[in-house]
Amino acid sequence: MKQAPAFSLYNPYKEREVTNEDFAGTPLLLTFWTSWCPDSQRDLQKKEALYPKIDKSALAMLNVNVPGRERAPQAGQKYVESHELLIPMVEDAGTDAYERYQCQGVPTTVLITADGKVARQFGDKTPFEDIMYHMAKLVDI
Repeated sequence: MKQAPAFSLYNPYKEREVTNEDFAGTPLLLTFWTSWCPDSQRDLQKKEALYPKIDKSALAMLNVNVPGRERAPQAGQKYVESHELLIPMVEDAGTDAYERYQCQGVPTTVLITADGKVARQFGDKTPFEDIMYHMAKLVDI
């Protein structure tokens, strides 16, 4: 497994930067998304249903809106607020982290181990069940 690329992403709700180091010692499910994408919308809905049920000390979840792929300014924030999403959301700097993670589309889901390595990366056409299967293996549920 390769080391996950470093990231520093802005959380507009807490007005602070979020980095890989914030998740050291905890597996992380990282999702890159845009507000206009139907696949992103379906993916976020499924992850939102899961989020209240997971042990946050066993698995952290973070949604990364990609403003460089959005069609309007602050579209990601407006989507989060209008849909009352619970999973913490941060914003990429344009497409910086999106490109460092070599995303090919949205949504892209990345499973990162507790020691900061990329366990698996899933593209926009991956069935949600496949992501959940590998997530369960990562956190040893």
